[in-house]
Amino acid sequence: PEPTPLHAPTDGMIRKTVTALCFIACVVLHVPLMSLGGDDVRPFTPVAAVASQFVLSAKRGDDPGDAARVLMYPGELARGLWQRAVCATSKSSPSDRCDKPWPPPWKDSVDTDELKTYFRRVSKVFGSKITHVIAGSFFSVGAALLALVRGDTATLGLFSCVMIGYPIMTTRGTGVQPLWGLVPFLALAYMTTSITSQRQAAAARRRAKLRAKEGKAPSVATTGEGEAKKER
Repeated sequence: PEPTPLHAPTDGMIRKTVTALCFIACVVLHVPLMSLGGDDVRPFTPVAAVASQFVLSAKRGDDPGDAARVLMYPGELARGLWQRAVCATSKSSPSDRCDKPWPPPWKDSVDTDELKTYFRRVSKVFGSKITHVIAGSFFSVGAALLALVRGDTATLGLFSCVMIGYPIMTTRGTGVQPLWGLVPFLALAYMTTSITSQRQAAAARRRAKLRAKEGKAPSVATTGEGEAKKER
């Protein structure tokens, strides 16, 4: 049989990479996690919550900056593509959303007033839990970047599950409810955590060190036989 390459991808590595890419897509493409009171209101997504923090000190009508555009543009691409598909298959009269160009222009992909209004809406819905939601949103974006770099989210995936999942599941209101994207988000965030694998790797390293030390240290029986031969 042909020898297996040392760096050949295993089934576990492929599964881990696919899971990490799915989690990244879930965050970057703004998969909706929770409705905020109506179909016309942008649903809650971690990236939109983070982008809204970049315009807190901006005045109405100011330029939001390229940092907010970088966060929002992939989601606007996916959102616009989905809207065009809905408009193409809908039998009702076309709405104003169907007239928007796709792909959206870079400069018009995000608006300061819209982000400030969005943050006020998120603050009103979550109330005292807004701090946990914003922290969890930053954890989610950081977890997506970490998954892109190293293939897992370490402990950030677990923090994202707790800091976002708990406020969403315990918040009630008119038109406020979890959406379909919450289940894959929480599942993928948990699946990309590497707490168990890190512990197993650390335990394996400790066992390897112990075996190395035992191999270097001479056994008592061998030492005793050597001394007996010298006395003879």
